[in-house]
This record gives sequence, C-alpha cells and structure tokens, in this order.
Amino acid sequence: MNGKLVTILQISDSAFPTGGFSHSVGLEAAIKLGIINTPENFKQFTVQCMENAGSFSLPYVTAAYHSCMDQDRLTDLDSRCQACLNNHVANRASIRQGNSLIVTAAKIFPDEQIRRIETLLEQDVLHGHYTVMFGFLSAVLQLDLHEAHQMFVFGVLRTIIASAVRLGNVGTIEAQRIQFELQEGVDNIIKRNVSRTVEEACVTFPLVDITQNTHDTMFAKLFHS
Repeated sequence: MNGKLVTILQISDSAFPTGGFSHSVGLEAAIKLGIINTPENFKQFTVQCMENAGSFSLPYVTAAYHSCMDQDRLTDLDSRCQACLNNHVANRASIRQGNSLIVTAAKIFPDEQIRRIETLLEQDVLHGHYTVMFGFLSAVLQLDLHEAHQMFVFGVLRTIIASAVRLGNVGTIEAQRIQFELQEGVDNIIKRNVSRTVEEACVTFPLVDITQNTHDTMFAKLFHS
C-alpha cells in the first residue's frame, strides 16, 4: 500500500478533525444576502472561492512547504498572513483551522517538528494561520507539493459543497455532481498560481471576501464563517 497516498487520504478526509465542518467559506452569508439564488450562482460562487484560494492561499502553502525547517521564516509567513488577511471572519477561521490542524497532527503523527510548532502556538509565538500550517505539515509528512496544492484547493471545494448540503441549498446527489464537475478545474487553478509568491498573493474575487465579512451581522447562523 502507498503510504503517502494513505496519508493524503487521511488528511483530506472530512472526518480529520480540523473544524472545517463549522466553516462555510462565506457561503452562508452569500445565501442570506440573496447573492446565491440559483444553481448557476452557486457554482459561480464556488469557483470564485477556489480561485481566491489559488491566488491568495497557495503562495503561503508553497512558501511554508519550502520553509518547514526554518522557524523564523514560518513565523514571518504567519505574521504576513495575519497582516494581509484583513477580513476578520476569514482571519478568525484561518487561525482556528490552522491551530486545530497542528494540535490534531501532534497527537496523530510522531514527529518532533510538529510538536515544536504546537508549542509555539501554545506560547502565542505563532497565530497559526491555516495556509502556513498546512504547507508546513505537508512538507513534514513528505507529501508532494503538487499533491498538497491539490488537497488544499479540493478542500475548499469540498467544504463549500458540504456546507451547501447542510444549509439545504442543494441535495446530496446534486452536490456530488457539482463537485465532480468543478474539481476538474483544480489543476488549472494550481497551474496559474504555482509560481505566485507571497508578495504577489491577492484576492481575485473581492465580492466573496466582502460577503464573508458580513457573517457576524447575521442574527441566526449555522457556521462560524
């Protein structure tokens, strides 16, 4: 059995406890605001979220992957992400998921580097943004960088699809059909952003970011973000 493939399947499984199930990547706010009211709107919103993941998040994943042994560089990347992720809802979600990822990984994988990062999180040396923690963990577990990129963008797609089902926006079968259709675009998103540096990281579709930023104004909500 391919050990790395099994690790990829384990980390990308929705049952891996990083708290991703409690986030909708702004979908809940978009539905409440009436931005999403047709299946086509939903697909467009999902693609835009994936594009933002490619243009803003992948540069941090890549940089953290290449700097997994450099604590100072990881700290710098984490601080830069904190400064640039000025959508407070997305910022909060990123920190929660990043911390959950490392705390969970430290309990599962016997690796001193992971425990060292967990200690830095406990000491508040790091914020623990998800993109940086994900890139770091992928490198420590010796996963291929392209596979890490695929896992990250697919994770965004899977989260939105699962959130749509829980919100009653689409049925389970239709959701899987849409996921199958849209996951074909994952590699194209990666290809266009694989060489982008953290200095070039940006949000391609700002309306998604603005919409998510209104999440806390909703009186009743199912998700944290």
